[in-house]
Amino acid sequence: MEKTPFSMQSVKTLFRLDLKSRYGISQGTGHLKKLAQAGNALFFILVYAVLVTGIYYLSNVFVTRSGLRIEFLVIIATFTIALATIISTSTVIKNLYQNGDNEMLLRFPVSGKEILVAKSIYCYLHNLVTCLLTMLPFYISFGIVTHASVGDYFAYIGIVLLSTLLPFFIANIIAVPVMKVLNLVKNQFLLVLIFTIIVICGVFVLYLVSLSNVLKYLKDSNQTIFSADMIARYKHFAQNAYPFNWYAEIINGKKYAGLSNGQYALRFLYMFLVNVAFGVGAYFVTTREYYKTILYGIETQKASFKKKIKDVRRPVWYALFRREFYLILRSFNYSFQYFAMACAAPVMVFFCNRLAATMGTESVGASIMPGLTLMVIVIFVTIIVSFASTCISREGNCFYHTKIIPVSYTNQILVKFLLYTMTGSLSVALSCAVSGGYYTSEAGGHLLTPLDVGAIFGIAEMLVLSLTCLSMIADIKSPTFNVSGDGELVAANKNVALALIVGIVAAIAYGLFTMLFSFFPFSIGGVPIGGNMNAIYLILSGVTLLLLAGSLAGLFVNLNKRYQKIIP
Repeated sequence: MEKTPFSMQSVKTLFRLDLKSRYGISQGTGHLKKLAQAGNALFFILVYAVLVTGIYYLSNVFVTRSGLRIEFLVIIATFTIALATIISTSTVIKNLYQNGDNEMLLRFPVSGKEILVAKSIYCYLHNLVTCLLTMLPFYISFGIVTHASVGDYFAYIGIVLLSTLLPFFIANIIAVPVMKVLNLVKNQFLLVLIFTIIVICGVFVLYLVSLSNVLKYLKDSNQTIFSADMIARYKHFAQNAYPFNWYAEIINGKKYAGLSNGQYALRFLYMFLVNVAFGVGAYFVTTREYYKTILYGIETQKASFKKKIKDVRRPVWYALFRREFYLILRSFNYSFQYFAMACAAPVMVFFCNRLAATMGTESVGASIMPGLTLMVIVIFVTIIVSFASTCISREGNCFYHTKIIPVSYTNQILVKFLLYTMTGSLSVALSCAVSGGYYTSEAGGHLLTPLDVGAIFGIAEMLVLSLTCLSMIADIKSPTFNVSGDGELVAANKNVALALIVGIVAAIAYGLFTMLFSFFPFSIGGVPIGGNMNAIYLILSGVTLLLLAGSLAGLFVNLNKRYQKIIP
């Protein structure tokens, strides 16, 4: 398997280079880029502070009102470990198997085991940070609410560190069969895309239907989440949620569950044996299959180039469209981010809208339905068009190809823009057709009128164009190239985050404006706006039209000069 003996020095070198390529700031990094990185960090801290505050209030309500201390610990252990497992699995797959530098590293005088260990260290550290960020706020909030002693806080830190092992081991075991399946269908691009869409829709629908049924049960039974029946369910879950209840009982099992010293020791033993079993399994599965899996993946990828294809002379625009389309389709990451989300959006919008409508119309009134529909559609539009914020970054090693082909930069960007907006616009049209067809009928309670559907469609379509322009402007200004391996981007960059933030803020602003002024009295120059949906839609259409004009000008004015300045 290895051509060279195992060396920890090689592992350290590989790990250091990996960290430098991910997070290093070179001396040539401009002040604006450093400022942007600092701004991103500050924004993350602010958002995280809001989440921590919410967790504290949740802990206070759950523990104080119901007295379910050990049950609360079991629930948070279950939730955080499951979440860490999902995130860790994604991290392992992307960094150990789908990272573009694997092909390059295999040519270096390092063994497969050294590559595996170096990348595994990063994956574990990523998992450690994830666990600290997700678990500690819950445990610390629990300690504050219950007035825990200083020793309990050390126990919280210890249990968080122990909790990092199981998700990491499970992730390594799951990653191998997942990658083997992906390698088998790696060149079956359309099949993978269809399967991905079905899975996304299925999971999303299952989640929302389950949530809707739970809310309906609570309503029909005239119960709350802290009713006697629900408390009994929490207790039953906590008693049978193996192995997660062991983590909770190790923290405060003696104090809140009445465990004896023997039972306490057994919990440690059980948890130790489970972690050892999964750890040994992860070690043997990964060390035996890692090298073969990444090698087979590289060979399978290259096998697609053996297909005999005739050279066909095509019109310039058609050739550019075809190139951009296949660039997305032939990548699992790209097709998932764009085509899969665009195709699944109508289903997601309908079920998400139905749940929101059920909760909102019963508590506030049917007049908020147009605003809810607009907000939900724009949120999913944001997720779809955020893909445009990597339009330049995705070129990778082929970026200079875009500078030497006999096609103007404006035309190249225009092709990308049209492809992204066509897909996004079609998704919006289907979303409006599905939701509008249901809610304008008797079955949907006539919560929407044809005017509502038409206005929502027009506003959402203009937002598709505007947000696509803004996303592309951000990437043209500051692209992030991956010039190692196949050049594929396997992680979202700063431009994606910015596009999502702008889009979600716009969705909330548009939705709240429509919902609030649908029943609040308001007038401009003696013209009533509140309750006048025609006026509301006219205002939103005017604002969106101005945004569209500005974003189009920002994208295409002096585009050739700005594109010429891009240097990887």
